[in-house]
Amino acid sequence: MFGKKVKKAQKVNTTPEVVEDKPKIQTWIGGNVNIVGDISFTGAFSIDGAIEGNIYSEDPESTLILGEEGHIIGDVHAAKIYANGRIDGNVVATKKVELHPKARINGDLHYNLLEMAVGAGVNGKLMHQELNEIVDTAIESSNENDDSESENS
Repeated sequence: MFGKKVKKAQKVNTTPEVVEDKPKIQTWIGGNVNIVGDISFTGAFSIDGAIEGNIYSEDPESTLILGEEGHIIGDVHAAKIYANGRIDGNVVATKKVELHPKARINGDLHYNLLEMAVGAGVNGKLMHQELNEIVDTAIESSNENDDSESENS
């Protein structure tokens, strides 16, 4: 009762804790928001609403997160893309693309690293490219868009 307490030996965890690189979201488009127009961003951008326009980031660490209810009508260009919603347009990811079970892409997908869950779908070409090839493709695509805009003016 009043004796010295004996401490039990503590277990030491030798397994390293896995910490996934989760970006801090700087911009979030909520589920009831609809945007018409092109968007340029840096950092991490999360979309649960609808966007009609192209989404582009030159940031080499940019992250686009498309939620289950998210819908993009336009081309998407970012370093990392995590999608569980719908994209109607071409997609360029300079680093990584993760397509979750409810992801749907109606367009070509240019990627360096692709992870695709059962249930995800792509209706277009899958084109594996190294980083420098992806950047060249994006520049060519941008130049083609600029040329067509100047012809329409």
